[in-house]
Amino acid sequence: MNIAFLKVHKCGSTTMSNILHRFALRHNLNVVLPNTNRTIRQFWILGSLDTNTTKKIIPVARGENYNILAVDTFYNKQIYDQLIPDHPFFLAIFREPVERYISFLFYNAEISPKMKQKMKTDPYIFRNFTGKASSALEDFSFYLQNLSSIRFTERMDNEFDMIMVTEYFDESLILLKRKLCWTFQDILYITRNINFQKKGYAVSPMDSQNIITRFKEDAIFYEHFKRKLFKELSYFGVEFLEELHQFKMILKLVKDYCIFVKKGDKPLVIPKSPWNERFIVDPHECSIMQMKEFPLVEMLQKRQRKLYFERSNKKKSVATFSN
Repeated sequence: MNIAFLKVHKCGSTTMSNILHRFALRHNLNVVLPNTNRTIRQFWILGSLDTNTTKKIIPVARGENYNILAVDTFYNKQIYDQLIPDHPFFLAIFREPVERYISFLFYNAEISPKMKQKMKTDPYIFRNFTGKASSALEDFSFYLQNLSSIRFTERMDNEFDMIMVTEYFDESLILLKRKLCWTFQDILYITRNINFQKKGYAVSPMDSQNIITRFKEDAIFYEHFKRKLFKELSYFGVEFLEELHQFKMILKLVKDYCIFVKKGDKPLVIPKSPWNERFIVDPHECSIMQMKEFPLVEMLQKRQRKLYFERSNKKKSVATFSN
């Protein structure tokens, strides 16, 4: 199953992108990547997509298709379908608007030193605060379409196979695993882009309401897909909770191992259970799991170029031999 993933900013999308890119590495798949290098500002981003996008990405060998799209883009279904044909699995992730707003402000340094100092005596720093933040729906290209928020939400529900919910990330991953017939090994992660400054603040009910009012379209979108997730999970019952518990235990083992592992150490063995076959996690897997987005994309770019040249030359050799 090929996958087109929309990275929605400040929604846990970097962690999900890491999962998808590791899956591509493990299975030797073709990945959509910008044909740039680190001399270009924000070289890891594709951004807006148009009919010329294919000229901006690292090519694949003749006769092959891309399998995974998981870099920063603005949603464009027509171009997504062109990049990854044969009905890819459309995936995205969305976050509760208040949490996303606060995360956005901390990540983008909208919280001034003066405000951080004030947090020590008054944690309610968002009272009357009007920091800049964009709607998460911008990544879905909402404002380019003349639709109400409800109609737009319905359209996205039809176009996407699944929209994960950040606050229920593990639950979403287990559901995704079932939809794609993946394994626990395929959905392992160590959280990326956590902002540890987000401590010592408080949000009053009025603050929350003000933020939700400001991002009312996001709130409608979020509530719709949270309800949809809950409805899907309700069909599984206790067995889903047991699988989720097993997954969380494995995540804890993997995190503890990866944080302290050194090159050359023995791999971590995850024993067989009713929910998984036996598998191992080695130091190399840990290093990729903990990679920041920029070096990971750069590594993938080098690999994708190598795949392109190797597979193209192999096909030329086969054609020459056949003739």
